[in-house]
Amino acid sequence: MPVSIRFSDIEQTADPVAPSGDSAAPRLVDRVVSIRCRLSTNDAASLEALRYARRAMLREEWTRGIEEGEPSLEDADFSAFDITWRVPAEESERCLEKLDELLRRANQALLEISAARRA
Repeated sequence: MPVSIRFSDIEQTADPVAPSGDSAAPRLVDRVVSIRCRLSTNDAASLEALRYARRAMLREEWTRGIEEGEPSLEDADFSAFDITWRVPAEESERCLEKLDELLRRANQALLEISAARRA
């Protein structure tokens, strides 16, 4: 049975607001947080399963569209070791749910890849 893909660490950090050099009052801007999830695996099959699940979720976003203000998984940065996603603070919970769904689908794909190799 293949090793499941997990996040070994999930960090949420607020992006700092840079001070302005002018005398005008600062503009009110939406707070942005960076979500960083470290992957617990980096073997080729797991990474391929993660890519497969991401492509499927992106196709769904492109087909159905996304709600106004909803962050797209397309904006997340993926590497072999982690996922980093800058999102509005009020959308961070929804984004964490999308990342959980990504892991669920990737682990399902990993099981299917493993079963196909054994057949």
